[in-house]
Amino acid sequence: MQKKGKDRYIQDLGEFALIERLAGVLGPAGQGAGQGVIRGIGDDAAVLQNSPGTRLLAACDLLIEGVHFDLNLTPPRQLGWKALAVNLSDIAAMGGRPRWALVSLGLKPGFTVGFVEEIYAGIAALAGMFGITVVGGDTCSSPACLVIDLCVLGEARRTEITYRSGAHAGDYLLVTGKIGAAAAGFAYLSAEGQQKIKPESAAELTWAQLQPQPRVKEAAVLVRSGLIGAMNDLSDGLASELHEIVQASGCGAQIRAERLPVSPVAVSLARQLGADPLHWALYGGEDYELLFTVPGGKGSPLQLRRLSRTLEKATGTPLSVIGRVLPPAAGVTMIDSSGATKPLSPHGYSHFEK
Repeated sequence: MQKKGKDRYIQDLGEFALIERLAGVLGPAGQGAGQGVIRGIGDDAAVLQNSPGTRLLAACDLLIEGVHFDLNLTPPRQLGWKALAVNLSDIAAMGGRPRWALVSLGLKPGFTVGFVEEIYAGIAALAGMFGITVVGGDTCSSPACLVIDLCVLGEARRTEITYRSGAHAGDYLLVTGKIGAAAAGFAYLSAEGQQKIKPESAAELTWAQLQPQPRVKEAAVLVRSGLIGAMNDLSDGLASELHEIVQASGCGAQIRAERLPVSPVAVSLARQLGADPLHWALYGGEDYELLFTVPGGKGSPLQLRRLSRTLEKATGTPLSVIGRVLPPAAGVTMIDSSGATKPLSPHGYSHFEK
């Protein structure tokens, strides 16, 4: 007997009927009703209107089952949310405003319509928070695993685009929010819930891993300040992203371990597991906070405190000064809790590392 509704298998529904249903999940935006959309879903390509005086930004990320996520740990709605969030974080790191998204899915046999609709519901929930319109994409059959490929288009004022290459010796290094919670969340979810932690802490760890908050609003506040030099998002870990800024800018850097805003719930879980929360903060990745520099001449203690107050008042997100940018000969180092200066490895998440 053929199943009905959300329980039907994808192969029973067909590609075009599936696209119609997914456009419905997105609501009015799925019918091409988003701001700046001349033609959205339903044609060979989307037609979009850029705002005057801006530059178009484009970012895409590919998520593959068994590489980037485990369906035993990740519900489909959170998977959709996260797939969009990682792209929004890239646009934010460039000082941009995300506007449109394209979603492509490689679907393996056995998925139900309801499962795929849940992925789109997660995408739609986050898209709605930032006024993003899904304007197209693709679906196809994937023989062995689920593949999600999102492309986000955004825009930024020409004078406000931030690059990794904008750091100079003497700059201050700053980071938004707390770090290490996403890696701690993965450890928590992977350990079959054996840890004895408070429900609110468990929820914080779970959402840090499954439903990260891209710092789009924070980036807007920062670029409007006119103080930002270089900026990067913490997708692969603070150490890795710092090395990317250093390499692109041709400089060195030094951070202090005691100044890193390590998540308290990560510290608490690490005690139970015998893990190192500092390692999670430096190398765990997926925090999607913003790492950026403020020029030394503009970065007086008063101005940095003012920037921190402005950001927290506008978004609720704290700001931490974690170090300085140095001449290239200094390399990249960290002063640990004992006061010793040690080289900081660039190790972080690598797609092709064995």
